[in-house]
Amino acid sequence: MDSIKPFVSVVIPVHNGEKYIKEALDSCINQTYEDIEIIVVDDKSTDNTLDILKEYESNDKVKILAVEKQNGLGNVINIGIRASKGKYIARMDADDIMYPDRITKQVEYLEAHPSCVAVGGQIDIVDADSNITGHREYAQLDKDLKKNRFLFQPFAHPAVTLRKSTLEEIGLYPEDMWKVEDVKLFLTLSTKGEFANLSDTVLKYRMTFQTESQSKMVDHFRKTSEVRNWAIKELGIRPTFREYVIWNIQKVGVSILSILPPTLFMKAFELSRKILK
Repeated sequence: MDSIKPFVSVVIPVHNGEKYIKEALDSCINQTYEDIEIIVVDDKSTDNTLDILKEYESNDKVKILAVEKQNGLGNVINIGIRASKGKYIARMDADDIMYPDRITKQVEYLEAHPSCVAVGGQIDIVDADSNITGHREYAQLDKDLKKNRFLFQPFAHPAVTLRKSTLEEIGLYPEDMWKVEDVKLFLTLSTKGEFANLSDTVLKYRMTFQTESQSKMVDHFRKTSEVRNWAIKELGIRPTFREYVIWNIQKVGVSILSILPPTLFMKAFELSRKILK
């Protein structure tokens, strides 16, 4: 690796991630793409996360930043981005697993498509024991991704690689927000260039229904609606008539489905994505 100027910076925020951080970090280290740095930002963990991370201090690809507790995931990610040296920022969560050729394929795409500001891919769903329990497909073309930007996220957030220069242009991630910083980020980025998802499966996305974001999915949708309204007012993005109608159907549907257990809620959500995308 070029220790002075790596081409890709993987940014991993973590808070109390002792159970999965080693598996996540190893999947980054073992990428087929070598010109890489891995920046792990520890958001004041109170478990053994930091002790586990210190085991990687001798690896010249890994940089560990231990910081005071931040007021939002965007704040934590931005600390990593500001410390990064890469041309591209690859996002990764502390409980997910990269497939070995993820970075290679996403860098190849971004290098071949200079108008693309963000590229993701397809994902497998894994449980607490890393067993594959499902698969999620995302649209691949810019026009298909943006026609649904008021309805669904265009990417699986931890599977996306971003053009750093564009992130800097928009002021990096939104800060002091919980749950929906990525919603605001992608709506803003959608005005700056093209989106794409690879046809390849690039990530194992862990879904255990034990995290705060998953146990409060209804509140997440409400916050998402607030950000969508912000985008209409501040970015001048207008939902199509189709998006507007479905968005209002979603509001009613989420209220009804909120009485279901999280697993059933997510099954209904996945079904709606397939039908409406």
